[in-house]
Amino acid sequence: MNTTDITTTSAGLHDTEATPHTAVSSAYETALELEARQFAARSHASDSKGHRPLRVVLVDLEFAYDRARHGGYRTAEGKDAEDDVRWPFHRIACCCWFVLRFDPGCDVPDVESITVLANDEASEQEITERLFGMLELHPDALLTTWAGEGKDLAVLRRVASEYGLLLPSQLLDLSPYARQRLDLCRAVAGRAAFPHLPEYAGAVGIPCKPTPSKEIGQLVERGAWDKVRDQCLADVLTTSVICLRHLAAHGAIASHPHRSLLVLAEAAAKAMPASKFVPNAFAPWGRGQVACARLKGTVYRAA
Repeated sequence: MNTTDITTTSAGLHDTEATPHTAVSSAYETALELEARQFAARSHASDSKGHRPLRVVLVDLEFAYDRARHGGYRTAEGKDAEDDVRWPFHRIACCCWFVLRFDPGCDVPDVESITVLANDEASEQEITERLFGMLELHPDALLTTWAGEGKDLAVLRRVASEYGLLLPSQLLDLSPYARQRLDLCRAVAGRAAFPHLPEYAGAVGIPCKPTPSKEIGQLVERGAWDKVRDQCLADVLTTSVICLRHLAAHGAIASHPHRSLLVLAEAAAKAMPASKFVPNAFAPWGRGQVACARLKGTVYRAA
């Protein structure tokens, strides 16, 4: 019989005699356990930064308005109804996602896949199923959006509940307690006013949106799917550049800021050859950034 057995079962020992030894033993074990946990946490953090790849999934959605159901809602609610067609009535018309992997020791991302799906080839449910399937394949990936917490992710949860789909792990936790997600709009702003994507991109000189934001809904309603796809792809490309800069500034990745642009441009051109944004705007800008990086001194550009 060991010491613990004697302390807890012997009738000849009083509680006052057993307590000091037990308390010291318990405190010692607690200290060891705490030290072990701290060591494991440091090892995990070091391993994550130095030896494990970081996978990032960047997503953007474009929407169509369900005007028929919104009209029924307004009729039923009368003067108390919301005038705006808010997110519960937004139907997914197009979705684009990039899967980027950042390997230790490599300063450019590996573009594992680029997908663009629109309603002329897939329904809202089918688009969501494809997106969820990809996220389930990469449960440790960081789901990254621009202002996705404000609408996109709410719509995805609505689709999941409406069609009986299982949410991927990245969508289970709610903001701001979601470690598997990054909303860049909120991340770059902190407690400042949240900027629109073209607003922030214009301020830092990144090409953005071949079509003005408020016109994309009209393109969806007209069924101009090539332009809708190009808009969705462009949004993710712009967000990808902001993401690379953000992660590098926070020490999460070691990225070459200019060569990475060429990697993104090449992958996007292969994934969507019909894009006009990539060859006309993004790729020339990327090449210009690389060229400027090789020059010394002040670089002057024509107005």
